[in-house]
Amino acid sequence: MACWWKDKNETLIEIPSTEDFTNVTYYNIVIHVAEINWKVKRRYSEFYHLHNKLVSDHGVSKCILPPKKVLGNKSNEFIETRRKGLQDYLQAVLVFLKRTMPRVFVEFLDFHIYDIYFLLQKLSSKCFTEADLILSTMKAYSLTTLQLHAISEFLRSPIPDAENTEKGLDLGPIFDMCSQLNNLTITGSSIEYCESNIIPNKLPFEMSSLKINTSLYLKNVALDMIYSLGNLRNTLSKLKVGYTAARNVSDILQCDIIHKNTLEGCHKWIALETLDLSNNNLVEIDNAIALAENLKYLILDDNKISTISNLTHLTKLKQLSMTKNLLTICDQLQTKMGNVQTLNLSQNNIVSTKGFHKLYSLQNLDLSCNKITEVEELRYLGKLPCLENLRLTGNNVSTTVDYRVRVLELFGERAKDICLDNEKPTQSELDKVSILEAITIVKEGKYPNLTL
Repeated sequence: MACWWKDKNETLIEIPSTEDFTNVTYYNIVIHVAEINWKVKRRYSEFYHLHNKLVSDHGVSKCILPPKKVLGNKSNEFIETRRKGLQDYLQAVLVFLKRTMPRVFVEFLDFHIYDIYFLLQKLSSKCFTEADLILSTMKAYSLTTLQLHAISEFLRSPIPDAENTEKGLDLGPIFDMCSQLNNLTITGSSIEYCESNIIPNKLPFEMSSLKINTSLYLKNVALDMIYSLGNLRNTLSKLKVGYTAARNVSDILQCDIIHKNTLEGCHKWIALETLDLSNNNLVEIDNAIALAENLKYLILDDNKISTISNLTHLTKLKQLSMTKNLLTICDQLQTKMGNVQTLNLSQNNIVSTKGFHKLYSLQNLDLSCNKITEVEELRYLGKLPCLENLRLTGNNVSTTVDYRVRVLELFGERAKDICLDNEKPTQSELDKVSILEAITIVKEGKYPNLTL
C-alpha cells in the first residue's frame, strides 16, 4: 500500500490523458507514491467544487485553478490546455497542503482508499460509529487483508506526527471493537485492488491486535502472508479457511510458523472445536491436524484428498465430512479416525464398505454419489450396532431391483431402526425383510425370528 507520510519526496500527481463519456470530459489522474500508483477520474466541475472548499477552509490561493469557459470548452486544444493546467494545479496544492492533508483533498484523490494512514482514519471512524450495532449482533464483521496490512504496518512504524494533520489517527476504536468480536471474516484477493497496482494477497499482515471470541473465516487469503496469529490459538472455537492454495493442514494451522515440522504445545489450538477447511487444495491430512486435539467437528469438503489418515489423535472427534474428494478405498477406518459418530463421504469414488465394519460408534453415514455397484459390498455395514441413518443415493447399487429391502436385510433385527436414504422402512418392506431372513435361516438349518 501507499504511505504518503514516508514517501512524500517520491510522490507525483499527473494527468496523462482525458476521455469523453456521454459528452462529458473526464480527466484521468494518476497518483504515484513510491512504487504504488492508482487512477482517479474527475470532471472539471469536481475540481471547481474542490477548489472552492480549499480556498474557503484551507487558505489555497483563489487564482491557481484554470478558469471556467462556457463556449469552446469541447475543442481538443482547450481540453489539452486545461489538462496541463489541472495537472499543475494538483501538484501545487499537494505541496501547499502537505503538512495538513485535509479530508476533502484526501478523498478527491482517493488517498483514503489506497494509503495506509488515510485508510485507517476512515476505518477508525467507521468502527467508532458502528461498533455498538456490530457488537450487538451475531453477524460476522468483515475486514480485508488490505486493512489488516495497514494496521500491521502502522503498528510497526507509527506515522506521522498527528499535529501535522487536519485530523489525527486514533486506532482506539478499531482495537476496541476487534477485541470484542465474536465472528470475523477476513477476505483477500489475488487481483489488483480497484484502480491501483496493489495486490492484496501480496501484502503481509499479522493478527495480534485481534481477539475473536468465537469464529474466524479466512477466505481467499494468502496464508504465507500471515506472520503472526497472535492469541487466536487460545480463543477460537471455530476456524474456517477456504479458497486458498493450501495443500497441507500445516499450511493452515501453522501458517505463521517458519519451521512447520514441530508440533510443540505453544502451537496448539487449544480452544478449537470446529475446523472447516472446505474448498482448498488439500492433498492429505498431515500430522499437523494433531495441533487441534480438541476438535469435535472436522470438515474437509471439496479438496483433493485420497486417503483418510492422522485422525487418531482427535479423540473427541464426533463428525467428519469429506465430500467431493478423491477417496477410493477406505481400509481399516477404525484405526484412523477414533469414535466418529457422523461420517459424510459423499461424492467420492468409494467402491466398497469393507473398511467400515468396525466403526462401532457410527450413527450416521452418507455414502451417496460414490461408485458402489453391488449390495454385497454393503454387507459390512450390517454389523454396526449404532448405525441409524444411511444414505446411498447416487450409487449404481440404488438402482438394483428390491434395493431397499436387500439393504435393510443386511441389518437383520435392526432393520426397523434404519433410516435409508432419508426414509424409514415401511411395514411392507419390513415384512419382506422378515421373509427373506426366514428363508435364509431355514436354508442354514436354523429357526427363523419373525418378530420384525
